Amino acid sequence: MRKLCVINLGAVPERQPVLLASNHSGSFFDAVVIGAVLSQPIYTLTRGDVFRKSQAAYWLRAINLIPVFRGSEGRENLRKIDATVEECFSVMKRNGTVIIFSEGICVNEWNLRPLGKGTARMAYQAWYGDDAALHSMAVLPTGLTYEHFRGTNKRVVLHFGDKIESRHIQTDPAEYEKWLREFNALLTKRMRQTILEVPQKATSDESARQLEKYLTVCPRPRGNALLQGLGVVGRAINRPIYRFYTKRVAQKTRGTVFYDSVLFGLLMYTYPILIGLLALIVGAFTSWMAGLAIFVGFPLTALAGNRYRNDHSR
Repeated sequence: MRKLCVINLGAVPERQPVLLASNHSGSFFDAVVIGAVLSQPIYTLTRGDVFRKSQAAYWLRAINLIPVFRGSEGRENLRKIDATVEECFSVMKRNGTVIIFSEGICVNEWNLRPLGKGTARMAYQAWYGDDAALHSMAVLPTGLTYEHFRGTNKRVVLHFGDKIESRHIQTDPAEYEKWLREFNALLTKRMRQTILEVPQKATSDESARQLEKYLTVCPRPRGNALLQGLGVVGRAINRPIYRFYTKRVAQKTRGTVFYDSVLFGLLMYTYPILIGLLALIVGAFTSWMAGLAIFVGFPLTALAGNRYRNDHSR
């Protein structure tokens, strides 16, 4: 990521149960971006099928992911759905924040897709259930807009909207389906205020112009001559490593929306190990100073290379 710009961070309640309703255009990367700016503990609802293997489930649970299942995918999932809701409520009763991707699916596009009913149902159960600790829960519309969906050197705008509370819904709770529709209409309106939406029929040039206009709220970092020079060096020395990763990730994620999140995950967990091994090898055959220079220099120049670069390059 080249730059993250956060709008209206003060809208996030800190001492109140929060159901954070976000759009979903960046796969697993969405939760990483949101979690990077919030100080309170956050838990993220994630598609249940990735929890099928016990080892994967262990690590996913370790980073506060909660499996969510679809009733339409089998009656056996209905009990799992109830357990998921109870787990979310347990988090929120401790003034925790739960992230739900209200569109239900991830698509790499600059548009808000039709919302499912999951967010509305959870809000209804919290506000009108027996547990008074959840009656004050806030639903926080949240929008993520990415400069592009492929690799590094992107600007990202994270925009928190105006929270929704039970008092904002005028429909009598006894009229359940009508209540859900009013809630979704309000949530849709407020989520659309937090993201860039480009008409489906827009040409690539029109889309680029609208995107650039929107991203004026998040200007590119310029830097000075020294930082620009470090950027050139960083891109040169890290390019072989980066291309090694991108080539394999592109092959593994072809036809899916997971390219960015898989690339980020691999770099985060394996790049430090790779550079550490390289530093040890160089240090063993030359000097510890040379090894230390590699261990420190590679990641720092990589950071400069991603942040300070030609505006038209990726």
